[in-house]
Amino acid sequence: MEKMIEKFYFISIVLSCLILGFVLGSYSPGLFNFTKKCYFSFVCSWEITNCCPETAGAKWECVNLKLFKRTECPEAVICPQVISPKPSKDCVCIEGSCVAE
Repeated sequence: MEKMIEKFYFISIVLSCLILGFVLGSYSPGLFNFTKKCYFSFVCSWEITNCCPETAGAKWECVNLKLFKRTECPEAVICPQVISPKPSKDCVCIEGSCVAE
């Protein structure tokens, strides 16, 4: 009975370490050098990349939030007068990349 309990604790510790490493790697990419990949869909998001609002020509891209740097927008931006709402497709992580699905 004691050997079974020892095996259970050993397996629990190993699995906990693996899960912790995976989660830390996805949250702190610089620490583990996983800078180009996503592992979970919650790091992927639709973001506007051209400084225009949804009501006037926003350009939407499905991006990895860990890598995305918001553009500094100039005071005067010329935007087309076209409504461009957020895409209805999901922005998800597939095989390490954020893609529209």
